[in-house]
Amino acid sequence: MTSTLKTKNFSYFLLSYFFVLFNYPIVRASSITQFFELYGAKTSPQAWVLAIVLLITSLALSNYIQGRLGFKKTFFVLTFVSLALSTLAFLLAHFGVRFGSFVQFAWKEVYIVLHVHLLLAYANTWLKREDFLKWIGPIGAVGSVGGILGGLLTSALATHLDLALMFWIGQFFVLVSALFVSPLETIIAVQDKKRESPLKSLDTASLRLYVSLVAAIIFLSQIVINIADFQFSLIFEKMIESSQERAIYLGHMYTATNGLTLLFQLAVVPILLKKLDLKWIHFLIPLTYLICLLIGLNVGVLLSSALFYVYLKAGDYSFFSSSKELLYQPMKPLQKYGAKYFTDMLVYRSSKAVIAGVLIYLQDPEILFWIMCVALLAWMVIVKFIFSLHRKIFP
Repeated sequence: MTSTLKTKNFSYFLLSYFFVLFNYPIVRASSITQFFELYGAKTSPQAWVLAIVLLITSLALSNYIQGRLGFKKTFFVLTFVSLALSTLAFLLAHFGVRFGSFVQFAWKEVYIVLHVHLLLAYANTWLKREDFLKWIGPIGAVGSVGGILGGLLTSALATHLDLALMFWIGQFFVLVSALFVSPLETIIAVQDKKRESPLKSLDTASLRLYVSLVAAIIFLSQIVINIADFQFSLIFEKMIESSQERAIYLGHMYTATNGLTLLFQLAVVPILLKKLDLKWIHFLIPLTYLICLLIGLNVGVLLSSALFYVYLKAGDYSFFSSSKELLYQPMKPLQKYGAKYFTDMLVYRSSKAVIAGVLIYLQDPEILFWIMCVALLAWMVIVKFIFSLHRKIFP
């Protein structure tokens, strides 16, 4: 393949990835606004449980379809299924069947994971390993810019249009992301049918313990983020009653989250990784979260709660994501695959279901505050054990 064709293919990929992250703030704001009107924020954990069930089912179907139809056809199938399901759910809610809003609220968490998962898997397969490592940073930056502009457009649309029109515009951009997939080069990934379970690559007790500790901090991070998300939702619903004002505010929040993520990725993370030992970076992440929590950035005030949540999400997408990947770096390729399968697929996705199940029954703000404090302290303690073990396994 010539350099020109490679550049053209990569450009189409970036455009598709841009529009996937661009449409998400619009879709998310319209679905959340409708859900809060019909159900209220206290019901959101039940919808999170449904989202996990849908996600696990959809990922299994996606992998099955992709093995038979390839990446592009799978992306189109999932896009049109998403458009059909979202449209049906939105119309049901619009005409008085409020369960449609419940489904749409859950589905918004699913379609974005499917699209991002498919696109990054395509890039990882199409690009050589060294090229993928070189371009994953710029790919993330393009996604962040898409999220920033999508958030700005969300606020502008909510100012001038009603919720229904905003929803249809969001779905239009979902379709646009699929249109840029159409001209991408078709690739055939070789499937190794004899591959053993990825968990079998973790073949020593010390390595299994190390990966389990990494999984533990991922689980604790999700406890803090999802409780902060839930508490923000409760305060947000109480403080802002107008649907239009809610959508505008959410648009600003998504812009701030993606903007801060981009700033961290480009200006802060490279300096930290160069200047600080990895152990201290991992220790500082929960420490800064705890400091923010203790000085009151999540207690009862909308702006404070929003700032805390934005910092948590931006930190998760930048500091934690980058430093977590380096924990796998000394492993052999198959061990790395097994570790990431366990932590990023099994633990990460199941953790939100567990937390959602707890939040259905436990919603007292003071108790949730102390749960976050304990989780962050436990996180810092586990970091100490991770790097003590790291020195023994990877001298």
